[in-house]
Amino acid sequence: MNINIVFAIALLLWNANCLAVEIPSSILKQYKNIISLVKENNAKKLSKLIEYPLKRQDPLPYIYTPKQFIAYYSTIFDKPFKQKLMSYNDSSVFEHYGSYGLVDESFHGELWINEKGKITSINYLSSKELQHKDQLIINLKKHMHPSVRNWQDNRITGKFKGLTIRIDMTDKGLRYVSWSKGRSMSEKPDLIIYNGIEEPQGTMGGWTWTFVNGKWTYIVDDVEICDNDEQCGLFLRLSLNDTEKSTIKLKEIK
Repeated sequence: MNINIVFAIALLLWNANCLAVEIPSSILKQYKNIISLVKENNAKKLSKLIEYPLKRQDPLPYIYTPKQFIAYYSTIFDKPFKQKLMSYNDSSVFEHYGSYGLVDESFHGELWINEKGKITSINYLSSKELQHKDQLIINLKKHMHPSVRNWQDNRITGKFKGLTIRIDMTDKGLRYVSWSKGRSMSEKPDLIIYNGIEEPQGTMGGWTWTFVNGKWTYIVDDVEICDNDEQCGLFLRLSLNDTEKSTIKLKEIK
């Protein structure tokens, strides 16, 4: 998901909930611990406080292990980000359904931890990551079919057996693209649909994208909050004349 969207939602949540519930002392203590470790550049100890995988904005690769985090630490925690974190105070912490983020006039959801004190999200991109992201996008577009090479931001990419789908924001609006029978993105897509609708799934996290193609409706759900692992993840639902015909669970890919 685009980090600018995450920031916007975080600000809306903060503005709508200025009288938030009292933050547990254990969470405030953990934030102070995290800030201290960043100040010391103690990547090794900080790596033990991450809820893996640590997602990075597409198409940047996710961080799956403490070893990867330690190697990548200086790329995320550049000088501007560390300076920003040094302005932390307890009033910056905002609670949202069991997650605790830095959201106030100074912070815009750059860091979130869960009830266990583990870092679940770092919504900050350093200049080095931005440059790497831009280069990855250039390389990716070179290998895509010309008909779908023009896009601004990738919302999600998923795969199921021989099916691959992408949802991108383009200068013509939100676009759904799919390739079937194991075809690669360098080949002409089987289906292209524009004018999609993007909606957050209430205040519980997750996103839904809806595309209409004649009598068929393609709905992609990115479910983040659920009762079990089977209910969480990326799903594609197909409906004909408002009657659901199939649902498949996709594997999110880069």
